[in-house]
Formats: sequence, C-alpha cells, structure tokens
Amino acid sequence: MEVSIPLLNLFLVAGRMGGMIFTAPIFGSRNYPVPMKIGLIFFTTVLVYPFVNATVTYDVSTFLGFGLLLMNELMIGLFIGLLISVFFNFIYFAGDIIDHQVGFSIISVVNPLDESQIPITANVFYVFSTLIFLQLNLHHELITALVYSYTRIALGSFFNAADSLRMMVDIVQQSFIIGLQIAAPFMITILISDIILGLLSKAMPGLNIFVIGMPFKVFFGLLLFIVLMPYLYEIFAEILDSVFYYLKAYFELYSP
Repeated sequence: MEVSIPLLNLFLVAGRMGGMIFTAPIFGSRNYPVPMKIGLIFFTTVLVYPFVNATVTYDVSTFLGFGLLLMNELMIGLFIGLLISVFFNFIYFAGDIIDHQVGFSIISVVNPLDESQIPITANVFYVFSTLIFLQLNLHHELITALVYSYTRIALGSFFNAADSLRMMVDIVQQSFIIGLQIAAPFMITILISDIILGLLSKAMPGLNIFVIGMPFKVFFGLLLFIVLMPYLYEIFAEILDSVFYYLKAYFELYSP
C-alpha cells in the first residue's frame, strides 16, 4: 500500500539536509562535534518542512520504497555539499603551487576540514576564505539555496547522476584554473628571482647561490604576499560567490 506519512516525509527532508551539512565546507568540518551537526539538521529540518511540498508516496508494507527515496535524498544532499567542497579545492591547489615555488613545501599543517596534511599557504588561504565566507553571510546563502532546492528538486525526484557527473568534472576543471590563476603572480615572481640568481652566479662564480637562493625566494614570496593582500579579499569574495552559480545550474538540471 502506497501512502504518504508526514513523519516519514520529515526524514526525507532531513536526509537531503544532512547530506549537505556533513559534506559542505565549514558545516562539515571535523572541528564541530557530531551532536552539534545532528542538532543543526534537526532544527533546520523542522523549520524547512512546512514550506516543502511533500506529496511523495511510497510502499509501507516493506519500506523498501521509502528506503530508496531516503537514499536518493541523501545522494542529492551529498552532491550539493560535495559540489561546494570540490570547488574549494582551488585553495589547496594554489597553496601547493605557491609553497613549491617559494620553498615552503617542506612544511605542512593539519587541514581543519578533514584533518589531512596541507601546505602552509593553503591553510592561510583556507582560513582567509572561511572568514570571507562567514563575513559575507554566504553560509546563510548556502542554507537558503538548500531550501530552494526543495522547490526546484521536488521531494522524491530521481538523482540525475549522469548530468551531475559532467557538472562535477567542469567544477574540478574550473577549480584548477582558478588555483593556477591565483598562483600565477608567485610563479612569475619566483621565475624572475631564479633568473636574477642565475645572472648573479655568472657574474660572481664564487658566490654560493644555494646558500642565498632559499632566503632570496622566501623574501620575494613574502613581499608579494604583502603587496597582494589588499586585493585578495575582493578576489576571494568574487570566487566564493561564484559557487552559487554552479548550484543554480545544478538545480536547473531538474524539472521544476
């Protein structure tokens, strides 16, 4: 017998909400206790549920249909959070390139998101982008976008895996491009410093280039950080805001 039970529909709404919260940046950080995340899922689900058109039906004789619907909603929420997390990889890609160029690649710190080892510059960019994300209230925009997803992607809609995979590939590509663009000034600056060191080694053969090479690159790298820091806020703000264009494009994959 196929019916629609409000309490079970509440679990469907919570499935999509929980998938996003456990995988999205900031919300999915391991620094936040799991009970806090569960509480956030519960309260947001209770607030959102009255605005969701929960007309989906399922077979309650075996609950197999309900289980499939719950997994489907969980997949949609996981993909929304994963989409944003993958887009955030431009931070780590840019930081890794910069550290290799400047000479900080031997140093690594713990990533607060998943406790992995990341370059020190990537950690600075992560903290900087997180503060911008919160200062611009983009975490509110993220929750608003998830609420809007229940309007665009009706409860019980089938997860569009093929188009979602193509969009994920495009996001990975854009993430690498943005990371390379952020690291480009440092690559050019270090290249110029290498040319200067090469000219010095030819002009003064007795000069130990290996001794002064590393401090020379670190000096130019830190100097470029100081020069670019006033402009990084606007650059990161524009990049972080663009992730919602991808969310909008993802919602458009589904019929209203």
